Amino acid sequence: MPTPYDIMIVAAGGAIGAVSRFMVQQCALAPHEKYVHTLGVNITGCMAIGIVWALLMHFNAPQWVHRLLIAGFLGGYTTFSAFALDSMQLIQSGRFVTALTYVLFSVCGGFAACFGAYFVTKQFL
Repeated sequence: MPTPYDIMIVAAGGAIGAVSRFMVQQCALAPHEKYVHTLGVNITGCMAIGIVWALLMHFNAPQWVHRLLIAGFLGGYTTFSAFALDSMQLIQSGRFVTALTYVLFSVCGGFAACFGAYFVTKQFL
């Protein structure tokens, strides 16, 4: 059972992650295509979790660091719920090819980023 301390650690990381996600989504890379920003957050979040997980395992980090960075920061930063909503909205607007491309790049790119970042990080440790 999580303690109040555990909850505070996750909440602190989550607040920073959510604000970080919000800031990325405010970028003007594709102002009329918000899914591009969500895709960027999902890919960088998956890459970051691969790196962070490798580092936490290598250095045998204490549990509170796992909670702060994985459940908190990266949980607040990544946006797969927004990904699902964006996908649905693309489909509802009849943009089926864009929706399929978005889903494939998000899922395959996310897995590739996570696995690749993990193994590259492990090579440096």
